[in-house]
Amino acid sequence: MALLVSSLIKGMQEVHTVAAKINALRNNQIGLELIAFTHDEAYWQNLQTILPTLTCPVTFHGPYIKTEGTASDGSQEQAFLVKSYKKTLALAKHFKVRHVVYHMTQLNFSTSKEADTLRPQAEKNALTIMSLAKNAGVPLLIENLPCPYERMPLYTNEQYFDFFARYPKTQSIIDVGHAHMTGLDLQAFLATYGDRIKAYHFHNNYGKKDEHNDIFAGTFSYRVFAALFKQYTPHADIVLEYEPHVQLSWEELQDRFSFILENYFSV
Repeated sequence: MALLVSSLIKGMQEVHTVAAKINALRNNQIGLELIAFTHDEAYWQNLQTILPTLTCPVTFHGPYIKTEGTASDGSQEQAFLVKSYKKTLALAKHFKVRHVVYHMTQLNFSTSKEADTLRPQAEKNALTIMSLAKNAGVPLLIENLPCPYERMPLYTNEQYFDFFARYPKTQSIIDVGHAHMTGLDLQAFLATYGDRIKAYHFHNNYGKKDEHNDIFAGTFSYRVFAALFKQYTPHADIVLEYEPHVQLSWEELQDRFSFILENYFSV
C-alpha cells in the first residue's frame, strides 16, 4: 500500500522536479507515478536517467499518446502499441515498479454501434498486452475510462462489469474521477471485484468533464468514499492524478497526503 503522486501534476517538462521533491521526503509510503511516454525519445531517455535516482515507491502509467488499444491487426498503430508496451514493461521489470496502468482506448464514440464494432479488437489487444506483462512479471492494471458529455464509452458500466467477469485474471485500477463521470456503481464494483482492484487514481470533477481537479474541487466526496475503500480494498495503492492546472502549493499537496494517510491508510 502506497500513496503516489502522478508526474502529470507539473507536465512532461518538469518530471525531474516532481520526482526529486517526492523522493526527498524519504517516506516509504509516499511515491511517484511516472508516465511512460514512448512517442518522445528525449522524454523516454530522461525517464531512464530519473529512475536510478529514486528510492521511493514507483508505478508507471503506460503510454497513451500515439498508442491506441483498438488498433487493427497488422496495422502500424498496433505494431507501435505492442512495441511501446514491450519497452515500458521491460523498464518496469528492471526497476521493480509496483504496476503499469493500461488504457484500452483513447477514443470516444458518437454511437453505441461504433463502440460495439471496436470493442472486440480492444479486448484482443488488451489480452496481448496482459500476456506481455505476465511474461515480464509486472502487474498490469486495466483502467476504467471517462465518457465525455453526450458521447459513448467503449464500455457501458454493465459491459465493464461483464469484461471482468469474462476475464477473471484481469486486475483493475479504478479511476474515481472517471467513475464519477460515468456513474459507475463503485460499491457494487468493489463488492464484486475488490480482490482484483490493486490501485486507484484520485482526482475530482463536477460530473461532466474529465477535469482532474484536486480531490476537494468537485462533487465526489472522498470523505465518504474512505469507508468503502477500507471495507473492500484496504491494501490498494492510491495515486493523486492531478493535471498541471491544479495550482496547489507544496504545503497544500502535503495536506492532501495527510488527509489520505489519516482517512484511508489508518486502521
